[in-house]
Amino acid sequence: MRNPRYLGFQLREFGGVISAVYGLILLNLLRQLRAGESAYTSFLLLLRTPPLLYVNLVLFALVMWHAITWFMLIGKAQPIQFTAKPVPWKAAFAINVLLWLGVSGGIVYLIFGGF
Repeated sequence: MRNPRYLGFQLREFGGVISAVYGLILLNLLRQLRAGESAYTSFLLLLRTPPLLYVNLVLFALVMWHAITWFMLIGKAQPIQFTAKPVPWKAAFAINVLLWLGVSGGIVYLIFGGF
């Protein structure tokens, strides 16, 4: 019987590969944008088909899993130490998630001009 922690580790590492695939899809989106409006529009229409919507949903879920488990590992693998005692991993996780939400909110604000 396999160790459940090992399975979680494998899934997290697989999430890194999926993140790269997701990044390639987004880079292709930029490539299509550079190719012209018709190429960009046809690529967007392709991405809106039901099979690719499901693929994107699964890819997004795996990327989120990868990011969250990565943030959980930060405080465990490399303890953050500001005082005599290191910061607990849960506090490091919370700080990283808050920073992630703040940066994401800032990007949304810059791109869309508000929330």
